[in-house]
Formats: sequence, structure tokens, C-alpha cells
Amino acid sequence: MTIPVPTRVALLLVPLLAAAAPARAQRIDGLLVSARDSSPVAGALVQLLDSSGARLGQASSGTDGVFRLAAPAAGRYLVAVLRIGQRPWRSAPMDLQEGLARRETLVVPDDPVELAALSVEAASACRASPDDRTLIGDLLAEAQKALALTRLAIERRSVDYGVLVWHRTLSLRLATIDSTGELLVDAGWPIRSAPPESLAVHGFVREDARADAQAFTPSTYFGPDAAVLFSPWFLDSHCFHVSQGDEADSGAVVVAFDPARARRGADIAGRLVIDRASLALRRIEWRYLGLPWWVTSGGAGGALVLARLPSGVMIPWRWWLRAPVAEIDRARRTVRLARWEETGGETLLAP
Repeated sequence: MTIPVPTRVALLLVPLLAAAAPARAQRIDGLLVSARDSSPVAGALVQLLDSSGARLGQASSGTDGVFRLAAPAAGRYLVAVLRIGQRPWRSAPMDLQEGLARRETLVVPDDPVELAALSVEAASACRASPDDRTLIGDLLAEAQKALALTRLAIERRSVDYGVLVWHRTLSLRLATIDSTGELLVDAGWPIRSAPPESLAVHGFVREDARADAQAFTPSTYFGPDAAVLFSPWFLDSHCFHVSQGDEADSGAVVVAFDPARARRGADIAGRLVIDRASLALRRIEWRYLGLPWWVTSGGAGGALVLARLPSGVMIPWRWWLRAPVAEIDRARRTVRLARWEETGGETLLAP
């Protein structure tokens, strides 16, 4: 007789909200053009900053270089432009009048990110930050841009796509036992979020309320999102190491992360795989650490694969998360791994 553990999995993406522009709000209707050839700058992350540099809103530039930013009140603001593979750029201060739109053409210079040599397999750091002008800091900053642009593409429905979501039951050797799928057209991604401060206390696996008839406490498995990966807690409690991609990741730079120290609750270790030429984030992979003794090593984890379209738009391409399910071995009076439950999805572009 087997008693399964109800297991839920949650894929997490960057919870950054784009500023919606009210019809009569003070705003910037802008156009980004390249200083090199005056061509539109597409696929840039455009942020509205106050005089202290605090971010008040963000948007992405379209294929025509156009963007719109709404301000909370009249006043003086700056615009920051973040492009994958380029250093951040800021405009001169500009004044916005109450209830009026200001039209601006921003000429953005090229300032490529030049990565330090990887001849020493080389960079390792704990307490890293995307704001550091180091190899690790530069790579984290590029990954942060990519995830923010991906979130904006989802919220704005920048491209027409459907999402095929699926749930699979896998054997101990990861062979598919059962699989169900559903095509979602306008529902967006079936994603959930957990704040970093909660994960810092409870870990990436959380026990849920237990019903009296259940032999095990159900658990929810969370994956990393940008709010987690770039939170002060995660950056301070994990160490990072940079290396060249292997044969499977030819032409990539890999930023691996591991917990800096043991902690209560489940943690994660993983990799950010970044294209060396474009500095676009290809995927995030992670595995769970500190799970119960009956979970075999290496099976529990997940991945998020991103794609950068010719228009510069970043979209989620494929994702999955795998969690263990236990059963009682009554003959031996112990617990053992019964199977794996895997939830994921993939994007289907409209023709």
C-alpha cells in the first residue's frame, strides 16, 4: 500500500511591475535611437528615476524604439536605459508638468560590456552584487536585465503566443508514467511567487497544513526568480563562481551559485547560463539541497529556458520543476521515494 505525498510545485519569475500610464497622467512618450546610426533601439529596459536615483517605473522599448513612462507626480526625473550587453545609460534631468506628456528622443551611445578574461577559471565571490564592476557583478547585471525584460514581455503581451502547460508523473528513473497537458492562450503563465524574506526563513520547500488522514505533510517547492536571485539575502548567503561553458553550453559563460553556509530548510544550488557573444541569459537551472534523507540526490530541481527574438523581446521558452513523492514501505517500516512529480510548460509562438 502506498500513501502519496501531495506535492505542489511553483515556478517563479521576476515580480517587477511595469508602470501603466493613466490617460491624463504626467508621462514621457519617448523614442530611443542609437548614436551610431540613428536606428531605433529595440528591446531595451527603460526606467524612470527620481532625483535620488530611485526607480519609480519601467517599460521596454518596442521594435520601433518607442516607450512610455508614467510619473507619479509632476517634478524632475531621469530616464535610465539598460540594454543587454551594454552599460547602463542615463539621460539628463527633465521636468514633467502635471497631466501633460513630454515627448523625448533619447540618443543612446554604444558602451559594450567588456568581460574580464576567463583565463583563470577564475572568478569566485561571496556577497556578490549586480552593481559591482567585476566579472561576476557584470554577469549578474546582464541576467537581471534579461529577467526584467522577460517579465515585461509577459505583462505587455509583446508577442502573440500560447502556453502549453503539462504535469507528468515520472518513475524513479525519470521515465514518464502519466502525462496531462493544457493549452492556454490568453491566461498568461501559471506562475506563483514567494517573497525573498519568506524563503530566507522557511527555505525553498515549505510544509503545508496537514490533514489528519495524511501520512506525510504536503510540501510546496519554490524555484528562484529575479526578486530572489538578486535580493540582498540571496546575494549575501550564496557564493558565485564563473567558468566557461562545457560542450553542451558552447559559447556560453556559466555563473554557478551555492549556499555559503548550512542553514535550516531546503536551499538551492544552480547555474545561470549566459551567451558569451550577446550576454543574453539562456537559462537558469537549480537543484534542491537539504531535502529529507529518502530523496535521492540530483532528482529534485528545475530549469527556466529563455529565448531572445529577433525583435529583441525576451520570452520564456521552456520551464519545468521536479519534486519527489514518498511512500511508506510497510515491510521495512520506513519511508522511501515512490516517484517524481514534474510540472512545466513551453511557449508556442503564433504563426
